[in-house]
Amino acid sequence: MTKSEEWAYNLCKKSFFSLFSFVNPVGKKDKELCDVIVICGSDIVLISVKEINISQSDNYDVDYNRWNKRAIEDSLKQLNGAERFLKSVSSFKLKDAKEEIELPKEKNFYKIALAIGGIGKFPLPESIMNNGYVNIMDEISFHSIISELDTMKDFILYLREKQAKLLDVHFTGNGEEDLLAFYLCNELNFPEKTFIYFDEGIYETLKKNKGYLQEKKERKESYKWDFIINHFTQNYFDKNGYNTDTLNDIRRACEIMAQETRYERIKLIDNLNTVINSNIRARIYFSPTFNHIIYVFVSGKFDNEEQRLRETEHRCLVAAFLFNKSAVVIGIAWEVNPNFDVYDIVYHNYKDIWNDNLDKTALLAINELGYFKNQYDQLNH
Repeated sequence: MTKSEEWAYNLCKKSFFSLFSFVNPVGKKDKELCDVIVICGSDIVLISVKEINISQSDNYDVDYNRWNKRAIEDSLKQLNGAERFLKSVSSFKLKDAKEEIELPKEKNFYKIALAIGGIGKFPLPESIMNNGYVNIMDEISFHSIISELDTMKDFILYLREKQAKLLDVHFTGNGEEDLLAFYLCNELNFPEKTFIYFDEGIYETLKKNKGYLQEKKERKESYKWDFIINHFTQNYFDKNGYNTDTLNDIRRACEIMAQETRYERIKLIDNLNTVINSNIRARIYFSPTFNHIIYVFVSGKFDNEEQRLRETEHRCLVAAFLFNKSAVVIGIAWEVNPNFDVYDIVYHNYKDIWNDNLDKTALLAINELGYFKNQYDQLNH
């Protein structure tokens, strides 16, 4: 792995977690497909990284054509080949690894050619139509986008909006970071069929804006959500590696949690913190992203880990009983201790398994343990 490939991978891993970011995927005969692949839900991002530094001559056109072929055209070939292969298979391997990485049944591909080495020397198109839409980015624009849209969902929404709108939009500016600034200031949208003129450096201007800085400050606490996901995914890998045969409930829970946007994570953490920092023992919160996902936040003092998990399990069952007996329920239990906090994740998918016994167990938890008794009484009176 080259330094530029490692840099791109580490950026993806930081924002999208090691559970969903993979480096050096290989296809038939162990041929490298691309440099980085990011998978979450049905969305698959393919990234080809080319760092090309050529010796400049007195002939600009010759220099540009040489750089363009090696930095962009070679990436296009690699990305198209990777997409073609991955469409035809249900899993792939990583270089020097035996385990297979499972692919989703439904596949939405997004392609990024990351061309490094041309800044200040050669112009860079924002995108190219080459067997589908291909995003062309340099190291500055890629870093800016990953830093601003630092959840998988936010990043995909940006790529999707570009792909849908920018075929008919023409713009001028200092680079894609200015296009990003327009997107951020325009309620995460691009206009349709128009020409946009950007003053150069609007992204740099945006970063000094008081409203922008305040928003950055307000979202700091939301990174607790990222911390929870990252902690559990790292533990998962330490125990199981990439082996899809050992997929467990923690991975499924983290995959759903990772698909919440940054704005949604602010609301989720606000509700979790309310439970942690008050006398409220537990709270039910409906996912802003998925109408079949329910979160249950539990916090307080517990005798031991077994009790903490048992109460969270029962509260998840009650939440499904009260609101949706085919829901996926994710429980997060948080216990504050003097030296360090401890927390657990519980995952249950009740679709197609609900029965009379679960009804009885839920009612016992409500009536004998008092779990969400107020909500039950409100719904039944």
